[in-house]
This record gives sequence, structure tokens and C-alpha cells, in this order.
Amino acid sequence: MPTVVTAQVGHLPANSPFEDVKLGQNLSIMGGWMAMKRDPADVAPKSSLAAALRYDIAIGGPASLYVRYLVAPSERKLLLPTNPRATRVIGTPGVTTHELDGGLDLALTGKKTWHRLIPSLNGGAGIVSDFSSADTGSYQFGTKFSFSYGLGVRYLPRKGPMIRVDLTNFLWQYDYPDRYFVKAADTTSVLTDTRNRSAWRGSRTVTVGVTLPLFR
Repeated sequence: MPTVVTAQVGHLPANSPFEDVKLGQNLSIMGGWMAMKRDPADVAPKSSLAAALRYDIAIGGPASLYVRYLVAPSERKLLLPTNPRATRVIGTPGVTTHELDGGLDLALTGKKTWHRLIPSLNGGAGIVSDFSSADTGSYQFGTKFSFSYGLGVRYLPRKGPMIRVDLTNFLWQYDYPDRYFVKAADTTSVLTDTRNRSAWRGSRTVTVGVTLPLFR
């Protein structure tokens, strides 16, 4: 008995807030909000709703590998950099951001739940793209490398699917054409500081959904 009680850190087994859990393989179906950070030229997509699929597989101890695909339909400003500032924005076309990344997820409670919760930290890398060609202002987002880090919480109810909440910070780099630095007739330009030619920005994204166990 003393050994068992010590293992529960002051709790009898029946009253312990910790319960064993099998991490295994899981598929999460999620929706949420992608809050885009403003870039120096203000041509980034606007913040919008997002949907995501995430696959996790336990690899030992508290660690799991994950692959995630996220899509966010939105719109952005279309600039004609040779126009004066008052008429530089010539439209707001639709754009869809696609993010595919993978990485490592570490459960902070190990292979146990705490009050049926599993908090975790994660980090990874991937690619992001809008699959669009260069616009009339010579700007093209293209396909870029991206990095991500964040935290998540899973809740395991007594019955029904697991609930998952993720808060993720994505980072990628914007590159701007030479035309963005050329002065228009009113002596203004889209950008004036050449140090902003390549700027790291991205998004803060929160998603909520259900997690379904696979192959159990």
C-alpha cells in the first residue's frame, strides 16, 4: 500500500486525478479562425474561417508525430503599385490559403490524463501556398516553407469522441517585387524600406474539433 499511494502523489488510486490513456493513432476534424498578421505591404489575406484535418500517431512515451492540412478561404488587396496612393488598391480578389505541415507533439501529462485533460506542446514545419500566379502588380505569394509552434488541449469524456482545441502560430516569409519600391506620380510607393523586401509574418490560428481513434 505505501508504494501504491506514493506513486499516486498523495492520492489513493480511486481518487487520483490521473488516468492511464493509450495515445495510439487519431484523426481530428476541426474548424476555427485564422487570424492573419498584417504584412508590410498589406497584401496578406484577411483573417477568415478555417478548416483542418490532423493525423497523430504515438511513437513512444509522451511523444506523437502529426501531419496537418489546413485551408482558409479569404480575400486580399490587389495593388497596382504605379498608381498614386489614393487609387492604388484596385480590387479585393478571393484567395485560399493552404497549409500542410507536420511535426512533434509532446503530451505534458505523459501517457495519462489529468482530470480527463491532456495538454500538449507541438512544433513543426511544412509548406504554405495560395496556388495563384503573379497578379497585375507583379506580386505572387507562391509556395513557401513555413514553421509552426503552439499548444493543444484534448478532453476525453467518459463517452463519445475526444474534444481537441489547438492554438498554433504559423510563420512564413513574404517577398515583394521591385515595383513595390518604385515611386508613383504622387511620390509615394508601396514600400520604402528595402529591409522589408522579405518579411516574416504568418497567422495565429485557433481550431476546435473532435478526435476519433483509429485502428483500435
